[in-house]
Amino acid sequence: MSAASLHFARGRISVLLIALPAVTLLCCGPSRTRDTTGASAGDSADEQQFAADDPRSWVTTYDPEKADNGYTLVLHGARRPTLIDMNGRIVHSWPGARVKSRVRLLTDGSLLGLALDRAIVEYDWAGNLTWRFEVEDGLPHHDVIRLENGNTLFPVLPNGSATDEIWEVDSDGQIRWKWSAGTHLARFIDEYEADRGDVTHINSLQEIPVNDRFRGGDERFRPGNLLISARNLNEIFVLDRTSGEVVWSYGVDLDLQHEALLIPQNYPGHGHILIFDNGYRNSYRYRRSRILEIDPAQGSLVWEFTADGFYSPTQGVEQPLVNGNVLIGSSRGGRAFEVNRKGETVWQWVPPFDPVRPSRYPFDHCPQLAALPRPDAMPVRPRPDQRHVDRWTYGFAPRGALREEMLERTTRTVLVDNNDCRELLLPLRPQLTVSYGVDRRRVASAGRTEYAARFHMRLRPQASTDWVSLFEDTIDLSGRRWQEKTLALDSFALQWIELCVDTLELGAESDTPTEAFAFWSNPSIRPADTPPAPTVEDVDSADDLTPAELEVRRRHLKALGYIN
Repeated sequence: MSAASLHFARGRISVLLIALPAVTLLCCGPSRTRDTTGASAGDSADEQQFAADDPRSWVTTYDPEKADNGYTLVLHGARRPTLIDMNGRIVHSWPGARVKSRVRLLTDGSLLGLALDRAIVEYDWAGNLTWRFEVEDGLPHHDVIRLENGNTLFPVLPNGSATDEIWEVDSDGQIRWKWSAGTHLARFIDEYEADRGDVTHINSLQEIPVNDRFRGGDERFRPGNLLISARNLNEIFVLDRTSGEVVWSYGVDLDLQHEALLIPQNYPGHGHILIFDNGYRNSYRYRRSRILEIDPAQGSLVWEFTADGFYSPTQGVEQPLVNGNVLIGSSRGGRAFEVNRKGETVWQWVPPFDPVRPSRYPFDHCPQLAALPRPDAMPVRPRPDQRHVDRWTYGFAPRGALREEMLERTTRTVLVDNNDCRELLLPLRPQLTVSYGVDRRRVASAGRTEYAARFHMRLRPQASTDWVSLFEDTIDLSGRRWQEKTLALDSFALQWIELCVDTLELGAESDTPTEAFAFWSNPSIRPADTPPAPTVEDVDSADDLTPAELEVRRRHLKALGYIN
């Protein structure tokens, strides 16, 4: 059997579809100004109050005079590709599209994306599947782009390989070009990394556009060469399209970065490179991501955006906009937002799910969009007390500090270390929920008839040397097995704090730290009166997925950082 198989059709293809909402055209009405409570000027609050699940209420900031106005392509809810206008109104969706993690709107109105299985797919404007290329011996992942020559380019992790390949496929399903990271990036991979299961983890591709740097004589940035991000090498590379060799690289202080993009000509900063530097290791420190603008000629930093409350330890994208602004997708932070070069947020969209790789398109990007009536711009003024804090700035423990245990016949996710401290930036109206307990079965298996553990939680504001005891509780074998507490932390809102859990075994000759029988869940913090962040099952549930799709989805979500 061949390495890849192709299913291609010019017309409609019969496929198994997820039930999705039909196409919805935007409604245009009189221009109004509203704040984020949802009330529009001139109408009663009752008439204009947006429900919590109304997509318009998810736009919390919008300045039409400063934003780069257009349509934003998002993966809406259960990974449905959807176009919204600047006020969050749904402009178009693709009924039946089965995609994950990356979609691109082409200039003919087609949608190019990664399927839920091992395929690259293309849908027409109506949502009909028109092209499908399936990889049989590997996993296409993270990115897919349409080249100037009409072919399609995407990274593939071959089965059993620790390093990626890049494949170029034509419309007839023929593989026209392959590139091997194991061959061409060998000098960047040290002996330690070579033993890992996912060494390169290529998460973005760009065909270098026309640019003044090449016109000035720099052959490395010849249009058609490739700019790639290899996340697990903490490095970005320019590849010569003919030889496949690395002709330029950059990795100064990068920390599991995403989305390396050369800014095209006619854009402010053209010829520079933007990078979403996640700062994954900041999970243990000050929790910030950065958007970097690099001058590749000098390898120097010319602009940086970072802020308290901006943190997406995995995923994340940025996009240069024609007016010089930058669209940022803080995927694990739970928002997409647009900033200008002064660092001002001029548009912000905060849905009740993790937004995955949003992208902005002009009103006339394709004929179908150009034919729509231009939407009225309704400015959205943020509340005076509004300040968005990305969820992972107040997430207690990262994946590596958690493990699953069978406790009292229930599977629970618990902390690896029962005596753990983390620095967190709290949101507005912070509410903390934590559970803890003792596994009596383990105590009994150890031959002990008496046991007690003391659980203590405390915090210290960053500006203080004094600790605040939140609670102290003791659990033994006589009563409760597992306890849960919910605490309001309003007096510490928008502050950096150090939060600690402590556990002591009681009744021995001396109190000692215990890990064998006592356990903490991962402390959960969220703004009060808001729903918990969606789980993987919430985001990706679909009853009609095949076993093969389920397994590929699991592998892909693991690569994206959603699951262990």
